[in-house]
Amino acid sequence: MDKQQAVKEYINEETGIIVSKKLLSFIMNPQKLEGLNNIALKEIVIEYAPIYQRFRFMLDGPQERSWLVFFEISLMCRISHKPELEKILGISE
Repeated sequence: MDKQQAVKEYINEETGIIVSKKLLSFIMNPQKLEGLNNIALKEIVIEYAPIYQRFRFMLDGPQERSWLVFFEISLMCRISHKPELEKILGISE
């Protein structure tokens, strides 16, 4: 099983959510977030929000979890100073 499939299955097993190919590609390559416009970034944030709520503040776990940690760090940097996107994830009120 490749890394991408393992991450997809891990998310599904832990949350019951099946991630889209688009979100999965950003999880596997978080640097791609830098090229997104605000509309596309908002779509990613909305899709990722329930997954984020499930794994929030959890740093340890299987190798698949580390992919999510790297993605979350990149996502947090990308949405900093965008209160409407931070609110979707529940990190600002």
